[in-house]
Amino acid sequence: MKSVITFLVILAFSFSLSAADTSPKAKTPEKPSAKVEAVAKTLTDPQRAQLLALLNDGDEAALMAIPGIGEVRAKAIQKVRPLTDVINVVSADGIGEGTFAQMVAYAKAGFTKPEKKAPAKKKADPKKTDAKDTK
Repeated sequence: MKSVITFLVILAFSFSLSAADTSPKAKTPEKPSAKVEAVAKTLTDPQRAQLLALLNDGDEAALMAIPGIGEVRAKAIQKVRPLTDVINVVSADGIGEGTFAQMVAYAKAGFTKPEKKAPAKKKADPKKTDAKDTK
């Protein structure tokens, strides 16, 4: 009888351990791609420091001022804080190489949004002249 109870206790304990192993794991930061590292190298030291400060300390509105960053991505950036380097922002959900390139371009432009060009106006068709008007 003791051996049956011992077996059942060990069995129950092993099931509880296996259930603990199947819990979702936290997202581990991956090494940024070579493209991300190359784009980041185009930043000057002051630009890099200012972008890092914005990513670490900026509120949601400040983050949303960055091109390509909306409410969802701003919240994702806030979740991965603190960042030790600007390239680590790609570990946030929704931030990939393209969005990172937009961030770097924003930093290189002096943290001002580029002006949107007005759509080109369609040229008016030249007035048709009647053959009777020309003499």
